[in-house]
Amino acid sequence: MLAERNVDVPASEIRKIFNKIIGRTDVFDMTVGIPDFDTPEHIKEAAKKALDDGFTRYTHNAGYIDVREALAQKLKRDNNIEANPETELICTAGGMGALVLANMVIINPREEVIYPDPGFVSHYAHIKLAGGVPVPVQLKKEHRFGFLAEDIESKITSKTKMIVLNSPNNPTGGVISNMELKRIAELCIEKDLYVIADEAYEKFRYVEEDPLFIGSLPGMKERTVSIFSLSKTYAMTGWRIAVATGSSELIGAMTKLQEHIIAMPTSIAQKAAAAAAIGPQDCISEMLQTFRRRRDLITKGLNDIEGVELEPPGGAFYVFPDVSAYGIKSYDLVHKLLNETKVVTVHGTAFGKYGEGFLRLCYAVSTERINEALSRLDGYLPKLLH
Repeated sequence: MLAERNVDVPASEIRKIFNKIIGRTDVFDMTVGIPDFDTPEHIKEAAKKALDDGFTRYTHNAGYIDVREALAQKLKRDNNIEANPETELICTAGGMGALVLANMVIINPREEVIYPDPGFVSHYAHIKLAGGVPVPVQLKKEHRFGFLAEDIESKITSKTKMIVLNSPNNPTGGVISNMELKRIAELCIEKDLYVIADEAYEKFRYVEEDPLFIGSLPGMKERTVSIFSLSKTYAMTGWRIAVATGSSELIGAMTKLQEHIIAMPTSIAQKAAAAAAIGPQDCISEMLQTFRRRRDLITKGLNDIEGVELEPPGGAFYVFPDVSAYGIKSYDLVHKLLNETKVVTVHGTAFGKYGEGFLRLCYAVSTERINEALSRLDGYLPKLLH
């Protein structure tokens, strides 16, 4: 009796694994991408002040105007994106809220959407929720999991409406080079395609190239919804707050739809977001330095294990090692590791069919936990080869 979309939209395989270990203290959890940092103090203080000052009522459906003005400053400073805070910017309930809204206002039933595979699990789900047809493009190990314009072009048909970009990518840590991003932009203009740019990991980059954002490129503002979540950047995963920007037409449609879904994101989280955007930014560099050290540690440690192959990821805080040498389906290997080593990982196929032969490990955990997990994996995995 339930609607068919309940069948079409799959449950997250990541959450299935995570739910199995809730309450267990004997496991080394490397599943969900939650930074192991506390929200910076100045952000928490802004939230407390908002409570004390009575900011506890409904706001504009796009968010408080002063919050949008602060976030517009951040977009100009960090992303080279000019956004009118009154008409071209919306506060949403995390990046997920923005992703749902963007898909719903752009996609018609049976229109095709190109997205990365392996990729964030909800990209596929949101396309299906909007009635669209997901068209995966394989992110390849030999290209360090970067999206290539030529691979995208090969998937474009008369029914293609949009492309979803996520760089740095979850789960692979792959980064789209600036040259490829410009080619993708040219392709979108030529083929008249929309873009959702999921910039959740905008700050966590380890490549030498300065970051470039597709929404800042000529001719792309009117066809791009750029989404900047505060969850990872400021260790605010539980606050559920993000900002999306694009043309007034796109943002206006998203604002109208948000009114009928959640009205607006939490007023207190909005005020905290403003403090995050215009307050001290040293917390980001501290996290980035820590994650870089952990990336180097886990990359070397995994490569030292017989049978594992891994190039250093270009961004985010995940590694996506190739474990195909063991000849075991990634789903089965995850459960073997859980049962035999108590190290909890996620199978590559949780992120799409092209994830087979890989595992995802989140290194947003302490150095001590990474070292212990590596020791346990090294004590078990090579046995599968002999």
